[in-house]
Amino acid sequence: MREETTYYESLMAAYFSGEASSEEIRQLSSWLAENQENLNFFESFRKAWLLTGKDALSSAIDLDAEWEAISTKLSPDAPFVVVPAEKTRKGILINMFSSWKAAAVLVILLVSATAIFYLNSGPETIILTADTGNLEQLLPDGTTISLLKGSEAEYPAQFSGDIREVKLEGEAYFIVKHDESKPFIVKGDKARIEVLGTSFNVNTRAGDNQVSVVLTSGKVSLYFKGHESENIILHPGEKAEMNLSKKAISVGLNPDPNYMAWKTGKIVFENSSLNEVIAVLSKVYHKEIRLAGDQLSTCNLTATFEKQSLNSALKVIQATLELEITEENGILILKGPGCD
Repeated sequence: MREETTYYESLMAAYFSGEASSEEIRQLSSWLAENQENLNFFESFRKAWLLTGKDALSSAIDLDAEWEAISTKLSPDAPFVVVPAEKTRKGILINMFSSWKAAAVLVILLVSATAIFYLNSGPETIILTADTGNLEQLLPDGTTISLLKGSEAEYPAQFSGDIREVKLEGEAYFIVKHDESKPFIVKGDKARIEVLGTSFNVNTRAGDNQVSVVLTSGKVSLYFKGHESENIILHPGEKAEMNLSKKAISVGLNPDPNYMAWKTGKIVFENSSLNEVIAVLSKVYHKEIRLAGDQLSTCNLTATFEKQSLNSALKVIQATLELEITEENGILILKGPGCD
């Protein structure tokens, strides 16, 4: 109980200092409307706040008139209108909350202001950006999203309606919370990936006008905006390439064992070309790596790395293929005579 009280003390302090967000105001107004005890606590806190000299409230508010006006405006047949208080005059204090009626006026004003804010601004949208590194976030429905560095996801603060929709730019791995009544949809330009509960990887930057999807578990439906009936079902272990220009979807077994290496840190190379090796390492470690000449393209590598540092992995590659590794302007350069 004390923990709850401390939380609302923080909300009240933010409100009186003018730093409360719209969501905090909504929470505070709901709490005040619960019972008389909360209103009394609010009044006591306000008095203590005033004694510290942290706030000044206007004496220009006629509480009885305010209550009558609001009651009239909120009658069933009346339009929704908020009656504004007059401007605050600095240094003049008034005991606004000495009665339940006065506190109720505050509650209605707070709720009304919050309602108008949401009516005018629409549902709150959260933009999640992985600027400095990979980022993992729990969505409002319990779904987990892991973003590759440089990627961005956009979703509502609360999912409402019949679907849960997330807009993705870049690459992400989803573990979707099962909810059969509300399908989960990932939007990547005109591509749509719809699931009920599963885990999969999506890359909206797979190539020129290409979106790739690799399914780990469950089942997903793939289609393009406006072409829902022309959907393709993807099964675990399969990879789909969605061509945005041609509105075409190709499906096959996933040939890439490292599609989740950026998230898990486990990298597997089986007789992989050095070009493929540096592409994977660059993505996993967020470091640009280049080959010094075409002769190195003939080199292949078989090795496994699991949550090792880039420096450790490069030492193994260097010793295995007898390479020289230098750094120029922040770019790692692999040099060597090549392979037979």
